[in-house]
Amino acid sequence: MKNLTKVIETYINGNITTAKKEIENISINGIDIVECSCLFGVPNTVKILKKLDIIDLHIINAFYDYDSGNLDEVKQILLNNFY
Repeated sequence: MKNLTKVIETYINGNITTAKKEIENISINGIDIVECSCLFGVPNTVKILKKLDIIDLHIINAFYDYDSGNLDEVKQILLNNFY
């Protein structure tokens, strides 16, 4: 989680280019995504992950596997392009 958290914090702090470079060098799993959504909120996490070119299916699968309570919210954000 620490790596993805650092990338998202970098993005939030305005270093978008750096965050995009860092995201290419880390391995992201579903637990990391869900834990970041607990720290930064579901809408913010989804928005930032989409800006960092993480595909919808990877985001949906993370919530399907580890946080199904927020799955409908994630689907609605992605479906309605609220990012």
